[in-house]
Amino acid sequence: MHSWRRASPGCRSPTRIPHGCHARRHPELLDWLAVCFVEQGWSVKKMIREIMLSRTYQLSSALGAGDERSAISPGAPGRSTDPENRFLSHQNRKRLDAEAIRDAILSVSGQLDLARGGPTIGAKTESEYGYRFDSLRRSVYLPVFRNNLPDIFEVFDFADPNNVTGRRNVSTLPAQALFLMNGPFVMDQARHAAEAILESDMPESDRIDLAYARTFGRPPTAAERDLSLRYVHEFKPAKPTDPTALRLQAWTRFYQALFASLDLRYVY
Repeated sequence: MHSWRRASPGCRSPTRIPHGCHARRHPELLDWLAVCFVEQGWSVKKMIREIMLSRTYQLSSALGAGDERSAISPGAPGRSTDPENRFLSHQNRKRLDAEAIRDAILSVSGQLDLARGGPTIGAKTESEYGYRFDSLRRSVYLPVFRNNLPDIFEVFDFADPNNVTGRRNVSTLPAQALFLMNGPFVMDQARHAAEAILESDMPESDRIDLAYARTFGRPPTAAERDLSLRYVHEFKPAKPTDPTALRLQAWTRFYQALFASLDLRYVY
């Protein structure tokens, strides 16, 4: 739980505690969390609440070493002296899991199916090979086959179903950028998002603000707003088309750019 919430475990080999655990920088913290977990009746919810209400968890990853909230206490290591954050001097930047990235894109496009329970595999499915992952339900309801996974799962380091995985890899690969640029799933959801936002009667600048709020949970900066407005106004398609289709293409490409940005994939 500590590893998941902090995006960096107190023990760097979480599947090998207590034997073979190297770089165990905070044994007292791990022991205290274990005792607290037991005393709270083995409640995962209470343990997560305990971690998230701590001052260490609430530190920012964006603050500099000189900021008063960037260190646990006066004299504690700052970013310059603790670049790997082994002393928990600041929050770690955390990339979303593959499931969360998929659900976030579907949520922004308005296509996410929030239904609970029920079957996830068609009754006539005989083999995992060739299975089409066309469901719009939350990722927790998608089937996990040993030899067949959705493309977005394979690209963004989903755990290998054939192995025990105590800690997922967090890679940065060209395939990830290519998937966000050219993947049918991303392009389709960008089009749905564009269609939804164009249904509203509002100025283009307000649409930009709404798109940023829906995608990143924040308003755009002045520079981001100006750049976005220039893009949707000056967009030129590869082939001539009518004004309505041109506008839809411009906003579809704009949403693709938002989906490909770091602000969607990372928690700072």
